[in-house]
Amino acid sequence: AMTAPVMKQGAQSGDDTQKTMAFVLPAEFDAMSKIPKPTNPRVHIEEIPSQVGVVHRFSGSFSDDLSEEKAQALAEQLRQDGLVDMTNEHVLQQYQWFGYNPPFTLPMFRRNEIWVELSEEQANILINGIDTKTAN
Repeated sequence: AMTAPVMKQGAQSGDDTQKTMAFVLPAEFDAMSKIPKPTNPRVHIEEIPSQVGVVHRFSGSFSDDLSEEKAQALAEQLRQDGLVDMTNEHVLQQYQWFGYNPPFTLPMFRRNEIWVELSEEQANILINGIDTKTAN
């Protein structure tokens, strides 16, 4: 069975050495002890703490170029929404691609997301429309 989402993170195009892929396990694996041990030494299990972020949802087939284009569009939208320090360079280095569908799904029906983690301060700016650093 496929896990969803599948997550891919890495440096900009052409730098495959820094790319990682991750899989979200189903709820039945609610403890690290319940997760089967990987047989490949390059695969490791990691518990990721809760995070706050923003997403840009889109359809289509996965490609690094399309993901980077969507990440840059997300950075631009975040700047328009008040996160003036959200540079394209930061987003391109930090974004994760989330894919939710099996590979045989027609591209127009695929759900993809570009996700970028936010600090508490950045989340507050988006939620409240206020930069608490300058509001005090």
